[in-house]
Amino acid sequence: MRRGLIFGGGLLALALGSTAMAGSAAPGKHPDFTGLWTTSSLTGLERPDDLKTLTLTEAQAAAYEKAHRGKPPETSPETAAIGGDTSEWWETNVGLARIRGQIRSSWLVAPADGQLPVSKEAKAFSKARSARRKASIDNPEDRSPSERCIATDGAGPPLGNGGYNDNLQIVQAGDHLALYAEWMASLRIVRIGARHLPPGQRQTNGDSVAYWDGDVLVIETTNFTPSDIDSPRGDRKADMRTIERLSRVSPTELLYAFSVTNPEVFSQTWQGEMIVTATKGPLYEYACHEGNYGLANMLAGARYADAHPEAAKAAAAPTAAAPTAAKPAGQ
Repeated sequence: MRRGLIFGGGLLALALGSTAMAGSAAPGKHPDFTGLWTTSSLTGLERPDDLKTLTLTEAQAAAYEKAHRGKPPETSPETAAIGGDTSEWWETNVGLARIRGQIRSSWLVAPADGQLPVSKEAKAFSKARSARRKASIDNPEDRSPSERCIATDGAGPPLGNGGYNDNLQIVQAGDHLALYAEWMASLRIVRIGARHLPPGQRQTNGDSVAYWDGDVLVIETTNFTPSDIDSPRGDRKADMRTIERLSRVSPTELLYAFSVTNPEVFSQTWQGEMIVTATKGPLYEYACHEGNYGLANMLAGARYADAHPEAAKAAAAPTAAAPTAAKPAGQ
């Protein structure tokens, strides 16, 4: 998902207008973001249904953290049915994020309801695609990128978190900045002071260029591929735009503000801000392919069903309930 860029007042204006604070480079030099970082938090992109406001009181935060800390996040019924919520290694033994002293229920600050403004057309398109994927197991290409271990958006834009492997390495050298995400081993290169590629030259996760606004690194990304944009209309000429603003607010924290504009999917630009925290690491190899038994097993099972349709039909038939034994007389 990506972003666009008209920023107004309020919370986001504070983030986008932030100036250098503790941990910035010496006068005349830009801050260096090189290091190991994490976005791990109980705060996520969208606001949970049981939280109604962007900022929470200490009592509200304590109650939410008590209910969710160290527990798997909510998953789909299909995932839960096969133990996906309990078999994974979740890194949820953390609290909600604090940004400028405020306890946040979501990274999103606009729209005000803390939910992605997905258009009706895009929702219908996504729902239909999900239904097709549930029924289509002819080829690996029919499955989602995450199922195939080829998702590439771990390093953004925008950055996010998902309950595990939320670590990130940043290497800053001269006029380049590299972001390497532990999740899916995603890598993004940002060219500082460069111009965008020609409009027709598209790249997976877009073309990221940046400039310095004081001590804030402003990253603009365009030139996304059609699969990134995910147009319900199939418009291969459509593009989207993202803006990220990265600043150091302490020796161990970065403030990350972002905006995404994609009219093909969203009814308006959405905006957010996140705290990125220093971590000792190390980053681990995300060995997705080596452990991806699910994809191979789904395809193998489907090929067996193709070759043995009667056996597959019998296996799919509901099991008849066992007859209930008659109660002895007098009971």
